[in-house]
Amino acid sequence: MEKAVLLEKEKNIAVITLNRPERYNAVNQNLVDGINNSLSIAENDKDIRAIVLTGNGKGFCSGADMSVFGGEVSPEQRRDYIIEQYQPLMKRFFNLKKPIIGAINGTAAGVGAAFALACDLRVMSKESAILYAFVNIGLGPDGGASWLLARQVGYSKALEIAISGKKILGEECLNLGLTNKIVEKDEVLKNAIKWAHELSIRPTLAIGIAKADMMYSMDNNLSDTIAFEAEEQVAAFNSHDLKEGVTAFIQKRPAKFLGK
Repeated sequence: MEKAVLLEKEKNIAVITLNRPERYNAVNQNLVDGINNSLSIAENDKDIRAIVLTGNGKGFCSGADMSVFGGEVSPEQRRDYIIEQYQPLMKRFFNLKKPIIGAINGTAAGVGAAFALACDLRVMSKESAILYAFVNIGLGPDGGASWLLARQVGYSKALEIAISGKKILGEECLNLGLTNKIVEKDEVLKNAIKWAHELSIRPTLAIGIAKADMMYSMDNNLSDTIAFEAEEQVAAFNSHDLKEGVTAFIQKRPAKFLGK
């Protein structure tokens, strides 16, 4: 049986692929475990300095696999599953101090949209889409989908997207800030990998600090954020890459960052 999630290492990057194409990469327990394990490997491998997340086949992820819950599972058990499975997974996305680029091929729907927006950066095509499909089957957002969307586009637009149940195609995603780049359909993964390689030779520690700073700032005031930034900066002050960056600047040459 094929693994639900594949991990390939290419020089200093990892490409993580959701691999249930016959189900449009619908989310079941194997897929949740596979993403968790793959992100853990990428986090702990010092050679990996950037990550790409994509889907195999025609779509990025169609959302939760409706066959996961049997008829005997109570609403409370479903609630507990969402908290126990999605909460730690989303924390892993955000606590990973390496950039994650989503190569959003096709549609990212339901909790798959949450996975897409949990990536730090995104590459889409005009045909790619974010779809908050929850309302179409009588559900509200879950897996952090409301938090992620509201912080990207603001309350009113996020609510409009969530209750309309319509696809937000690539160009509108770009206009709303839901994606960073629009490329040709067959260039999505290739472009994301190229971008990951470019980031992998940047100062990885500093990128991780910037990621932590941005996340902290969304829920804290200016004074607390300045203090948090200063504390995070301690690691940068002691880093090889700071010394290299300053030296390279003085010597007027390109810096050779090692990510530490």
